[in-house]
Amino acid sequence: MTGCGRFSLIGIDGTKAGVYPLRCKRWGCPICGPRKMKATIARVRRGMQAPGTYRFFTITSPGTDDREASYAEFSARWKRFHLALVRQWGHIEYIGVVEPQRRGAAHIHVVYRGPFIPQAWLSKAAKHARFGPIAHIKLAPRSIAAYLAKYLTKELRDPKVAPPRYFRRVRWSKGWSEWTRTERERKWSRWWIADAVPAHAALSAARRGYDVVEVNADDWSARFHPQRFVRWFHSLRDVGQAPPPGGIG
Repeated sequence: MTGCGRFSLIGIDGTKAGVYPLRCKRWGCPICGPRKMKATIARVRRGMQAPGTYRFFTITSPGTDDREASYAEFSARWKRFHLALVRQWGHIEYIGVVEPQRRGAAHIHVVYRGPFIPQAWLSKAAKHARFGPIAHIKLAPRSIAAYLAKYLTKELRDPKVAPPRYFRRVRWSKGWSEWTRTERERKWSRWWIADAVPAHAALSAARRGYDVVEVNADDWSARFHPQRFVRWFHSLRDVGQAPPPGGIG
């Protein structure tokens, strides 16, 4: 079982409280991974609703790179490549998905809205940025979102092919699409973190005198122990800080 949701977020506003699972937000998580994949596919589709011509290209790591080297160098290489792209062709809107090749090295699939870029220029620019010299380009079909989904779900099927932790798998330009994070209807003035699953954290909040008006809970019944004391922290850095007043556990 994943540790995602093992801790809880508790929103406080006066005497009212809301309890939510604290998500790990990892691509390899069976809970967070599919959610991140769906959000990325939605972003691809929304960007492709804008007028313009859409094309698709892929850039690979050098054949001499092993897995570790390719990911360690990827961000610097992409920055050099993107700078050359903007200098030559002007600002373009894009979204890119990074995935491992069969040998484990990183390569990136990019969908962009803008002018046609010759394959010869792409290959030269990629090589100058210290990527592999082979790059190809073609018109992006409307089904490209489903095509990218195949790469985004690889890690869910086989964790061994996952990029290093904290590596940024999806990259996009600011103007690719209008996008705002979904906000909760209720705004909480303060937040706490509890070292318990949401159902247990909600019980803890009620024992402290709060009126729990919302609980977003997963099935963690195996870890639900009503008699265990629940610690509350302002943040993950505040381990050991005294909990808010009002009751116990």
